[in-house]
Amino acid sequence: MAMTVKASPQKLTPAYNPIKFIYDSTNKNLPGFKYIFQVFEGGTANQIAEYRVLPVYSTGYGLIDLSRLLQSQVSYDFEPTNTTVYDATNSHYKYDVKIGEEYLTTTTFTSAMTQYVTAPYAGTVQLNGANTFAVGDQIVVTQTGAGVANANLDGLYTVLVATPTYIVINFLWSSITNAGKDVEVTYADGRKTTTYAIVSALNYYVFNGAMPWVDFPTWDMNEYYLTNITDKFLTTCPDTFYCTLSEDLWMNAVYGGPGPGTHKIIFKNDAGEIFEKSVLATDHVTGNAVGPNNHGVLTPIVGVLPLIKPTTESYTYYYEHNGNQVTQPYTVMIDRRVRMEEITIAFLDRFGSWGSFAFTGRIYERGTVQREQYNMDVQGYINSTPEWTYYTTDRGYINSYVSVDNTIDLSTDWMNETDAAYFTELISSPYTYFKRSNYYESCDIPASSEYISCNIVTSTFEKYKQRNKNLIKQSITIRLANNDIVNG
Repeated sequence: MAMTVKASPQKLTPAYNPIKFIYDSTNKNLPGFKYIFQVFEGGTANQIAEYRVLPVYSTGYGLIDLSRLLQSQVSYDFEPTNTTVYDATNSHYKYDVKIGEEYLTTTTFTSAMTQYVTAPYAGTVQLNGANTFAVGDQIVVTQTGAGVANANLDGLYTVLVATPTYIVINFLWSSITNAGKDVEVTYADGRKTTTYAIVSALNYYVFNGAMPWVDFPTWDMNEYYLTNITDKFLTTCPDTFYCTLSEDLWMNAVYGGPGPGTHKIIFKNDAGEIFEKSVLATDHVTGNAVGPNNHGVLTPIVGVLPLIKPTTESYTYYYEHNGNQVTQPYTVMIDRRVRMEEITIAFLDRFGSWGSFAFTGRIYERGTVQREQYNMDVQGYINSTPEWTYYTTDRGYINSYVSVDNTIDLSTDWMNETDAAYFTELISSPYTYFKRSNYYESCDIPASSEYISCNIVTSTFEKYKQRNKNLIKQSITIRLANNDIVNG
């Protein structure tokens, strides 16, 4: 037998796009043939799935798409107080695929058939050749090869006599017209020969990402493996992105790409000052805090802290490995168009990183009260008359459950076309978190705040182009992910 690979995904792929393995076997034309795909947690014996796959009709290849399975193995990592780096354990998954095969257990008899002459089965057919059958086995006989077939020989039989060199079946020798006809014998119960893990595809990774249909054919994992100055963080965030001082950004990176060594993120502000932050992690993918509000404690290389001063208009960050720049630079433009209060929403972008948008326009909060009621009989009382009566404070309708559902309407400030395109990912993101920030009187330092889980209510959007609309502004409605419960 021989198994060869025809196609496989790249070593790192987005989990929500096709992940197809295609293999070919020299045994694909055998009766009852199927490919066996076993999927394991990478580097372990922990099997998470096993599939038996029929050959593709036109080619005989074994084809399987593992995207649905592997999507269930990834989620996201959100550490809102992190200002350094964290292992993005949930945002990626390492897996191995082992490919085997199965087919009906078949014994081929190519020697001429003879008549069995020993009682009590004298006059029946003897099939000559090495075999492992036992007396009483139910078998299926199929004639093959050249020559005229024997009428009625193909079919179901019982093994009457069995030796390592021949078997006797319950078919009359008198009916044989071509004793030289070859036959193949299989078990009637469909018993199969199974061989696992003939070949293996090891050390593959998926991450919590989804590329647009038109873009996925150009996916190249090497652009994210941190070995070249043009490589990228694992994000769809624009190269140049406007942020207010209260915004947080966590950009995922393929830490396991460049391998062991000294990993750092370098920050440069528009005054030419340079700062660094060490990346200390162990996993294949890491989350790195790089936003204006959460870039954390930096070490000066050129200049003095802080990175963002009252006059700073922008800063750039990039990844460094062993002293070499291994990503393109990303520029954060400081947006100081803030009032005393702003709303920020952090969202999971299409590649599993955490972007954010600030909403500095008008904020409208609305609430909907939900009640569950039932009508209870008023018990009343018997007065001194005596007469039945009741107190006016007695209740008939009772509120058994009351909750308040809050929605908030938000508006951004003016933005460019690139940021507006990224904004559509916020609208469709499955995981979003809401943060309200109050600024000190200087309007340069956001006060402490915390994230609250929320859901985006807005379900439609327009993808603005600046050639159609010079000034782009977006509005959305959000709902807090948990209702407020009312006492009583």
